[in-house]
Amino acid sequence: MVKCALIMSILNKKSQFLLILIAVSFVSVELFARFVLGLGDPAISIEHSSIEYMFKPNQDVKRFGNRILINQYGMRSNHFDKIKKQASELRVMVYGDSVINGGNLTDHSQLATSLLQQELSKQIEIPVIVGNISAGSWGPINILAHSKEFGFFNADIVILVLSSHDYADIPTFLPLNPNTHPTNKPIFAVWEGITRYLPKYLPLIYNNETHPVQASLTKQTAIDSSLQALRKMILNAKTTEAKVMLLLHWTKQELESGLPNEGHGAIRGILSNLQIPIYQDSQLFQKNINKGQNPYRDNIHPNVLGQQILSSIMMKMIQNVRNE
Repeated sequence: MVKCALIMSILNKKSQFLLILIAVSFVSVELFARFVLGLGDPAISIEHSSIEYMFKPNQDVKRFGNRILINQYGMRSNHFDKIKKQASELRVMVYGDSVINGGNLTDHSQLATSLLQQELSKQIEIPVIVGNISAGSWGPINILAHSKEFGFFNADIVILVLSSHDYADIPTFLPLNPNTHPTNKPIFAVWEGITRYLPKYLPLIYNNETHPVQASLTKQTAIDSSLQALRKMILNAKTTEAKVMLLLHWTKQELESGLPNEGHGAIRGILSNLQIPIYQDSQLFQKNINKGQNPYRDNIHPNVLGQQILSSIMMKMIQNVRNE
């Protein structure tokens, strides 16, 4: 009996030690995931009846060491009043998708729009506001809906940043994929790492499917809807007397082939009689590639260097308008 009691005591102590070891290990991993990797506090998206989705207003989070600041209008921009306080204030509203949004891997200070506001403030002696109105996978229909919902914020200049795929980009209004557009904060940072990021590296173990596109629409219907929304958005902006400009972004694959995809031509065609300046970033992106400097994070998204290039192009666009 004594021996049995001794064995049970040893087993209990081992069990307690094991439980403590597991608890300490979990807390250590959780702290590492949260404060070193930046998991557990993603920027939250919300569904919207006409825009489809957007960032939840008023967020300030850290992801992978990068600050993600979302203002009161769901923009990736500093907070500002909807109406100008001074008539002399210069307002530039930049619309687009993940190309200008930057995602989790781009700090607020490294965004093309942040760099643009900083440079404009240096060069002109009036208050400057640059709005970054974007979200991953937005297209012209999302952008048009946002402008109808919130207006153009007294913009003096409106810049649209589009890529070739945007000519046929239409909303699905399906439930948001939590792996790309989280709508809730995870309870644990470790859990987010397992459910959101581990599937990218273990695709055979985890099912990482995204939501399907509406199959009932033909490609031509998608093209017509998207291009009509683009045209309408520009016409609406022009009624506010804002100067409207377009910046076409080339993918890395398009640069390598030397030819843009058909979407570029379709976008140019629908805007041919609207008399707005159209710029491209292909020349400067290619120039840096020729120097051995890669401005891309992947096939389409600009890295820190790419954001700097976009900022310099938009700066030139604004200078040209102001010098007219």
